[in-house]
Amino acid sequence: MGGLRPWARYGVLIVGHLLALGLGAMVFQALEEPPARRLQAELRAELAAFQAKYGACLPPGALEELLGTALATQAHGVSSLGNSSEASNWDLPSALLFTASILSTTGYGHMAPLSASGRAFCVVYAALGLPASLALVATLSHCLLPVLSCPGAWVAVHWQLSPARAALLQAVALGLLVASSFVLLPALVLWGLQGDSSLLGAIYFCFSSLSTIGLGDFLPSHSHSLHPVIYHVGQLALLGKSRLRVCGGSGKRSRD
Repeated sequence: MGGLRPWARYGVLIVGHLLALGLGAMVFQALEEPPARRLQAELRAELAAFQAKYGACLPPGALEELLGTALATQAHGVSSLGNSSEASNWDLPSALLFTASILSTTGYGHMAPLSASGRAFCVVYAALGLPASLALVATLSHCLLPVLSCPGAWVAVHWQLSPARAALLQAVALGLLVASSFVLLPALVLWGLQGDSSLLGAIYFCFSSLSTIGLGDFLPSHSHSLHPVIYHVGQLALLGKSRLRVCGGSGKRSRD
């Protein structure tokens, strides 16, 4: 691309980006459409069996209305399933996780403000909190980067590495440290505590949190097998992890 004019390079990059989007969409469609159709067929079969068994006891449309209400509340992070004595979705640890997801731009989507005043405060809080968080992260990165670069500098001098190889070694070491400390180790802990999750699901959740993808389709649940104290400690750990993710992202931008 070095011999191309600037406008031609931009065009090639845009076309490449669009091709990557299309390729990714086709791969996801091929992988996810069959299980989605299976789930849809299973749901229709369950509804048909329920209506065949209890349809005489229900007025027409009552089941659909109930399911619509349940799904609408679930979209806002409110669920009536389980024991009614369980902790609220807006207890302090859950609210802290929500604010951390805002300030780290992760946005799990598992809960959202219900009231107009809550939505207005969310807008103001994000507008003021995001610049303040970036300023804090920039300051921390400025202080921590020299400390983190000391081992790499010592290895480069001790092994007499060229600057390019020293930078590559430092990048590989930092990647392994981040992957083990913020993805693999938390995933193993989550997998051990959350009995209804798989190791792949735990790794998927930790990676989506660290990369701020935050799809919200997988979150630690308040299951009956999980002690409430452990559940809340896990939520606070996710809060700290989200803040550390922002520090890492700002550090990369500072080095660039």
